[in-house]
Amino acid sequence: MRNFNLFTFVFLAACLGAHASASASEAAVLNTGDHTIGVGQIAEFPIISSKGQSSELHAWCEVSAGGRATLTFDGDHYVPLSEPAVGDTLTLSPNETRRIELQGTVEANDGSAYIAFIFTGVPTAMCFPGMQCDGAAGGARDVRVQCGNN
Repeated sequence: MRNFNLFTFVFLAACLGAHASASASEAAVLNTGDHTIGVGQIAEFPIISSKGQSSELHAWCEVSAGGRATLTFDGDHYVPLSEPAVGDTLTLSPNETRRIELQGTVEANDGSAYIAFIFTGVPTAMCFPGMQCDGAAGGARDVRVQCGNN
């Protein structure tokens, strides 16, 4: 029975050591920047991460616009653990600044990981028959996107 306990102890220690080294992954780093984009343009931020294993990303982005704007969040090799998810649409009101905390995992990749914001357009006003509609008048001409690391 003594040999069994020693074997169990050695086996468990090896498993814990393997788990500790797997969970102690490098941190991914977002290439910080400040972009002003127009409709149809993309503010892209490359992610520097490990090629051999997944990495954790902790970053922030602020998006702001002088008028109404719709943005789509995009990314490659980024698996979000917080909102927004890749493909989510963000709608900004006039003069709104929104801070987004990005927490997620960056998959092992060949250096092609990134996150991005695409200025997809100006949301149209909901109009009913007989109402005065000025959908385009409150739209943003451009959107500012700033990102950094936590």
